[in-house]
Amino acid sequence: MNKKTFFLGVVTGIVLTFVGLFVIGLVNQNSEENEPVQYFEKPVSYENKKETSFKVFQVLGKAALAKEASDIIGDNVMYFGNTVLLLGENYYSDQIITINNPQRVGTYSYTNKGGMPMTVPVIEGDMK
Repeated sequence: MNKKTFFLGVVTGIVLTFVGLFVIGLVNQNSEENEPVQYFEKPVSYENKKETSFKVFQVLGKAALAKEASDIIGDNVMYFGNTVLLLGENYYSDQIITINNPQRVGTYSYTNKGGMPMTVPVIEGDMK
């Protein structure tokens, strides 16, 4: 084997490796696993509740992360319950939202500020 054949083989291997990595990247980019919201086929009741309220702590475009009301101390409602994603528009920080007949329609996956992966339920219902 001469030097020219060896060099062409190495270059071909490098080019094919980059082409393969590019194709894998395209396939993974279009994969449903990379979608932050995964919808259920059928909505299910959210913890069998008829009504619950949430306090928005982060707005994400057409959705918001919110904490559920957990305790009532005197006249104050404490929002230390479950974290959920609320779909919709025009949310703002610290907004209190009451939902009648809340339904879990999917899950939302994200990474929190501490770098921990989190998955929370996506809630829809009749908002007040």
